Amino acid sequence: MSESGEVYVLKSLLEKEEVACVIRNEHLFIAVGELSPQECLPALWIFNDADYPKALELIEAWRSSQAETLSQWVCPDCGETIEGQFSSCWQCGKQRYET
Repeated sequence: MSESGEVYVLKSLLEKEEVACVIRNEHLFIAVGELSPQECLPALWIFNDADYPKALELIEAWRSSQAETLSQWVCPDCGETIEGQFSSCWQCGKQRYET
């Protein structure tokens, strides 16, 4: 797995569930041009083969939760209608859910 931005989130998720892992190629972005771009992407590696099914299950659950479609919402501060995938108002910066 090597989605550049999400690899760090997934590493944190797996470590919280006590799945030992490491990010490989983390600093290879500086070699793009010398190496192919695919070889320079960060990749999440699981240390123990026995942990792989658990890791895969956790990752799939996380990805499916991220894929949920959120409905449009109206900013409570300025009244702007915002598409569901955005967590803050583009007009005034108000967060969708504030505690």
